[in-house]
Parts: sequence; C-alpha cells; structure tokens
Amino acid sequence: MSPLALFVDVILPLPLQGMFTYRVPRELEAYVAVGKRVVVQFGRKKLYTGIIAEVHDRPPTAYQAKYIEELLDDAPIVFEDQLVFWKWMHQYYLCHLGDAMQAAIPSGLKLSSESRLAIHPDYTGEMEDLEDEEVDVLEALQNNSFLTMDEIANIIRKTRVHATIRSMVAKQLVVQYEELQHKFKPKTETVYQLAEWLSDKEKLQEVFDVLGRAPKQLEALMQFIQLSKTSKEKGVVKRQSLIGDNGISAAAIDQLVKKEILLRSEVEVTRLVDKDAWATSEIVLTDHQQQAFDELKLQLKEKDAALLHGVTSSGKTEIYIRLIQEKIANGGQVLYMLPEIALTAQIIQRLQKHFGEKVGIYHSKMSDNERVEVWKKQLSDDPYQVILGARSSLFLPFQRLQFIIMDEEHEHTFKQHDPAPRYHARDAAAYLCKQWNAKLLLGSATPSVEAYFNGKRGKIGLVHLTERYGGIKLPHIEICDLKLERQAETMKGPFSSQLLQRISETLSRKQQVIIFQNRRGYSSFVQCNSCGWVPDCINCDISLTYHKYSNDLRCHYCGHTDQVPHICPNCRSTYIKTKGFGTEQIEEELSLHFPEAVVARMDMDTTRGKHAYTRIISDFEDKRIDILVGTQMVTKGLDFDHVGLVGILNADQLLNYPDFRSFERAYQLMAQVSGRAGRKGRRGLVVIQTSEPTHFIIEQVVRNDYEGMYASELVQRKQYRYPPFIRMIQITLKHRDREKVDAAADALAKALEAIPDKILLGPEYPLVQRIRNKYNKQIILKMGGSNIKERKEQIFNAIQQIHELKEFRSVQFVPDVDPV
Repeated sequence: MSPLALFVDVILPLPLQGMFTYRVPRELEAYVAVGKRVVVQFGRKKLYTGIIAEVHDRPPTAYQAKYIEELLDDAPIVFEDQLVFWKWMHQYYLCHLGDAMQAAIPSGLKLSSESRLAIHPDYTGEMEDLEDEEVDVLEALQNNSFLTMDEIANIIRKTRVHATIRSMVAKQLVVQYEELQHKFKPKTETVYQLAEWLSDKEKLQEVFDVLGRAPKQLEALMQFIQLSKTSKEKGVVKRQSLIGDNGISAAAIDQLVKKEILLRSEVEVTRLVDKDAWATSEIVLTDHQQQAFDELKLQLKEKDAALLHGVTSSGKTEIYIRLIQEKIANGGQVLYMLPEIALTAQIIQRLQKHFGEKVGIYHSKMSDNERVEVWKKQLSDDPYQVILGARSSLFLPFQRLQFIIMDEEHEHTFKQHDPAPRYHARDAAAYLCKQWNAKLLLGSATPSVEAYFNGKRGKIGLVHLTERYGGIKLPHIEICDLKLERQAETMKGPFSSQLLQRISETLSRKQQVIIFQNRRGYSSFVQCNSCGWVPDCINCDISLTYHKYSNDLRCHYCGHTDQVPHICPNCRSTYIKTKGFGTEQIEEELSLHFPEAVVARMDMDTTRGKHAYTRIISDFEDKRIDILVGTQMVTKGLDFDHVGLVGILNADQLLNYPDFRSFERAYQLMAQVSGRAGRKGRRGLVVIQTSEPTHFIIEQVVRNDYEGMYASELVQRKQYRYPPFIRMIQITLKHRDREKVDAAADALAKALEAIPDKILLGPEYPLVQRIRNKYNKQIILKMGGSNIKERKEQIFNAIQQIHELKEFRSVQFVPDVDPV
C-alpha cells in the first residue's frame, strides 16, 4: 500500500452504524473534498450516492477498502456545518448518520442502483447528435416503463453509468420515474408581442385599415398597443391584462394571432412571488406591538432565544417581518418555520410584499425537482435571504444564518415521527442557532408547557402581547351542554339546537363559519346492530373507518381498504349501521341543514394534492365557501377576515385522550380554533359542545386562562415526573412474531437496568398493539439530572448490543427521544 494513498469516509443513506471508508483512485485525488457526492459500491452489487465526510490517509483495519466508483460534483453540495448538524442529530436522537442524510438531502441528489429512470415526457424522439450509449438506453426505454441503474449498466456494458445518466438528464432525455408522479412543470403565463414585420409604421397603418372591417379586432389591437407602452417589459403584454374587464374578447385576440399580427408565447414565472404585488410601504406597528418588538430586541441581545406569547390575532407576524427586515439588512439569512404546509400559502403572500425574490419556500409537498432547485440556490453566490418552510427546511444549506423564527411552536407537527431521525424542530433549531451564533424566536398564543417553563425560569426570554390587533375583543365563548340537549331530544345528528341556531344567524349576516371535528372520514366505524360485530383492519388492531366519498372502509394506520359489508359475517344480519361522525359526514349533514350555503371540507383526504391547501384557503378567503369543516388543519394560525362563528363539535374527545399532554393539547386546540373567529370587525362567537361543561380545561378556555392551564399542568407533571422536569425516551420494538418481540423487549429492558438515575416503565403493549402486521412493544425511560448525553450513549449501545444478537436481528428497534 502506497503511503500516499488517499481515503474518504462516506456517509451512506442507510440505517447503518458509522461511516464507511473508500479508497480514492489516483485520477480523483486532486478533486475529492468534504461535502461532495461519490458513487460507491456497498455490498456485492448495490451502488449508492454517498457524501464525503472526511478525507484522510488512514486505511481501514477491519476490511479492504473498495475504490470510489465516481465523483459526482465539481463543488460540495453539503457544507461542513451541515455535517456537524447531522452528527449532533445522530447523537441526540439516537439515529444513524445515514438516517440524517436520508432526511436532509432531496432524493434527486442521491441516486442509487434501485433508482428508476423513464423517458422524459417532453422528449420528441429525435436521436441525432446523441451518443451511442444514450441511443441504446432510449431504445430500451421504448419497450419498458422504466429501467433501474443496474439494468442501464448492463445495457451499455459499463459499471460506471452516472456520467451517462447525468448527461441524459441534462439533455431532458430521461427523468426519474418517481418524478413523473409529480413532475415539476414550470408555472407559465401567456404573453403577446407585436409581430416583427409590423415594426414598420406604414405596414402597421395598413393593418389598421384592413381591420376597419373587424371593429372588435381593431379595438383589441389598439388596446394591446396602449398596454405595451406601459408594461414592465416593453412590447410584451400579459393575457390577463389584455382580456377581461376592458371588454376585449379572447376570440378577437385569437384572430389577431391567427392573422400573425400578434405573436403568442408562454413565459416561465416564479411560483414564489408575484412581482406586481410587491409593496413598498413599511409596516406600522401599534403601540402594543412596538412595545413587544422593543422588548424582544432587548431580550435577544441578552439571551440566545425568546418566546413571544401573543394572543390570537395580536399581529405577531408583523413583528416577525420587522425583525426579518433588520436581519437581512445586515446581510443575514432568516429561516421562518411553520408547522403546517397550509400556512405557507397565506404567509408567503405577506412576506413577498416586503422581501420579493429574497424569499424561498421549502416543504414536502414540493416536487423533488423543486426541492433540488431550492437546495442548489442555497449553495449559490446568491442564496435566498428568507426561507419559509416546514421542519425539513432545517436541513437546507445556509451561508449567513442569523435568525430562526418558529411560529406556532406548540404544534406537535414540528416533531418528526417516522422515519428516523425522530427530531423535534424546536430543539434542532436551537442547536442550529448555537452553531451559527444566531437567535431563535418562538411564537404562539398557546405555548408548549416546556417552552413557557423555560421562559418563566429565565432560560429564554419571554415577551407577552395581550391585545388583539385593532383592539378587537377575543371571541365570546358559549358552552353547550350535550347532556341537556340529549335529554330534551333537541340534537340533530352531531349538532345541538344551539349550534344550528348560531350557524343560521351567522350566515344571515353574510359571515362565515368554521366547524372543528378532529376525526376525518364519514363515520368512526360501522357496526352490526344485531350482534355488535365491527370490521377490523387485517393488518392492525384497530377498527376500519368508513369513507363515503370512496364508499369503502379504510385503516388510518396502514391504508388498508375493504368493501362496505351489506351482510354481517358473524350473524348474517343486514342491520349494519355507521357509528360516530367524521368530517365527511359533518360536511354532508350541514349541506342538508343549510342548502343555500356552500360547505367545504379541509382534512387529510381533501388536501392530498400539491395545491389543494392553497385552493381551499383561497376559496374561503374570497368568500366562495360559507362553512368550512376541518380537522386540526383549521386550528393552525390561519387568518380569515370574515369568520363570525367557530363550532367545536366534541370537546370531550380532546379531553379524554390517554396521554399526559391531553389537557394541554385540548386547551391549545380549542383556544387556537376559537382564535379564527372575529379577527376583523365584529366580535366573534365560539360554541363548544361538551358533556362536561364544568371541566376545568373548558372553563380555562372560556376565560382565556393560559396561565391557569400552565400552573395546573406543572403541578401534575412535577408530581408524576413528566417533562419539563425530566427527559423521556420511548423505545418501540416491532416484529411480526409476538413471542420474538416479547423476548427482545425483555432482553433490552434487562440491559437498560444498568443505566443509572432512571425510571424504567415497561416493556408494555400500547393501546394499538399491532400495526402493519407488526406487534409493537414499548419501553419508556425517564431521566433527570446531568450526564444525559452519556446515558443516551449507553442506551444506544444497549440497543445495538441486543440488535446484534442472532435471534433479534430481524426485530426493529425504534428509539424516540422526547416523544410527543
């Protein structure tokens, strides 16, 4: 072995411990660098794209290093500080480095031998000027929907195929097969220009004379010429500016195009901003907002993080924008995080008015091509200064990060559940700020107990904003006692007479209504009224939910579907009825009660499409929807001007959920959805239906008593040792064989006994024992005091030790740090 041989440690997107060392071919030694992608062989045949984490001259001692197959980049696509962030995530959340890489990098940047390629939809079939290898691949794709990288390697008789693939992708000959499902199509708009031959004024006059016999076409041409003089791009007029309110018909324009007087073309426009909507006016803060703004600046000088506790509709976003303006004026970058993709549709409109093209969006509903586009923009010399995104935006490359805003910080959707890393965006953002010496601002009307606890004890700053914008009062809350309604027999399905009356009154005032029901589907389940039989999922220990729009039964855990039974398989009875109410049935019933009203639904079923969120929100904002029925999605910071009433159908469902955070979450959900009412003009109204009208959480919601909820929660959590007083780690073991899960859980629990200063609960089965045909058994560890990092390392080692035993290699171990 030459002493000058060069090696690289590579992170692979696989759930395997550690990194893997590869030897660098002589011809690549001058080009390898940390953060660049390499193609390497892993196992006998598999090829993966990995990231270089270290370049060194130390050969591995346990195995002979294989050579790198290919180097993919001229410049790093991952910065070194990102690798440090991944390593922290690996240590803190007990995941593998490969898990962090898999979560961080868009799939378009990590081709593997399993990646599939298909013919690009825009490919015309032309094969001239193509390389022989490219022709071979295209001919093979004519007879196949897709080809894997391994199959392409066989076709062109090469082991290194990435260069060929990169060339074909660049020429738009092929595309990733997965991308065809949500292919990135640039947003375009139609524009018109005057034909070149009419630049001669005499010829233009001749056209005017000819069109004298077609007055509508003449009027259209004159309107075009007038608009072309004032358009931003001289001589170019948008279709939407030309056709519409000014009386010009599409038919007249089409005739001018047909006569080659006007030229029509499609131009690509950005999805992020509408330049015509940019505003130049500065935000003017109210006295209360200005006071909170000044306090936050002072607190953030002294502390690394602060919490802005502002009531709903208090104008927190305006304060955020003022803070962003200051940061980017100094050349810094800002990450603005939201818990729900639906919120980006509203917030981006507000940010673009102040920051224009400086704003980028990044979230999971974007196609992979779009995410790659944003990623590469962040690597460039001109990155976005403001990124608006969900939790995954934490993984983007930053160059001058100065500030992270985490709005609605209490939302549980900031926690990643599956797959690993199971990180919480709040804690990950705090570490990222520490890396960059940046500041973190948390904002919420109903902060998490943990964040408020840190604010109260001075670990982070705490600023209150107690007045709604414009002096509007918080909504009036009415409690409807469902026990009394049932006794009086005035219930109509899930609606009390009180709620129906309030809906009718609100609609008569031309105001809108939001109805909150935290259960999607048509009904909770179907049941035989003769014998009590309920259809269950074949893969999970849970009943199936009825969905009327698709007329099937569906498992919300694994996605299994079944036909709706007409005859009970247990007793042969035909008396099968739906039980419970989901959002789909609520929508249907409201349409019957209020046939003149337009009723729509916002839940996971209606927002699967990429632009579904935006469409529903836009329709509701423009008053094309009168009543919006929704799950938790409608509670998350949406800002509507005309909502007069919010109805909460079943508060008891929120209060009786078996979780130590159920009271906190119930308060947050009810307070947040209530905050959608009366944000502009008239004071709003909220109706809460419950069978427990005197429950202390209900009373606290009525009084808007967050402090009271926080104080009672703190007493309970201190007594029973829950966060924020201790740290929790939940370990779930999964396997198809129940006995194997039992044995592995017992072995792990025994190994964990050696860890000091902990409380070990379990192993125990959760309420839903089997999901996706795998039994789940859980162990919970509670730990306080210091040396948490060392004890986490012991836990990770104990899991690895048990997992490496031959009899437990097939068992899945899922550690979840700080479960929510």
